[in-house]
Amino acid sequence: MEHDDTKYLVDALDWDQNVDPNFKDNHYQEPVPVANTEKDGYVDRWIVYGKVAEKQLFTAKELTVNPGAKVIVMDGGAYGWITVQGEGDVGNLRLHTPAMIRYGEMTEDEVFVTEKAAKEGVVIENTSKHEPLVSLRYFGPDACPDAPEIGAYKNLKKK
Repeated sequence: MEHDDTKYLVDALDWDQNVDPNFKDNHYQEPVPVANTEKDGYVDRWIVYGKVAEKQLFTAKELTVNPGAKVIVMDGGAYGWITVQGEGDVGNLRLHTPAMIRYGEMTEDEVFVTEKAAKEGVVIENTSKHEPLVSLRYFGPDACPDAPEIGAYKNLKKK
């Protein structure tokens, strides 16, 4: 079996990447705001960005919508959405972060947004009076050509 074959396991490693003396500089990421939107009641931040072997394989954003705020978010491609805190609406779908999930129960914390809808803009509303609505959006290959490059967070610290 391959999983017992140590030569296979060693060969599967990308040694150049794993012994890179500048590993942190070449891979480390901190959240990068998409734009200055706090005054509009929300913050959208890149949390996974950059390229792997010169290819954009995946990206992710974290969206925080303040209590009572309603925003329109546009993106370059389809994405999976998971709600990690709060409640509200995405389009005409209800969002609610469950405190506990029992086996077999349906939840209201995950949504898939098509490329067409993402490009046209999705209305997101936080219906809570007290708690932020926080979500993660995960994009596939080449869906976000405007995503920052690795190290973009360093430019924010200089300001």
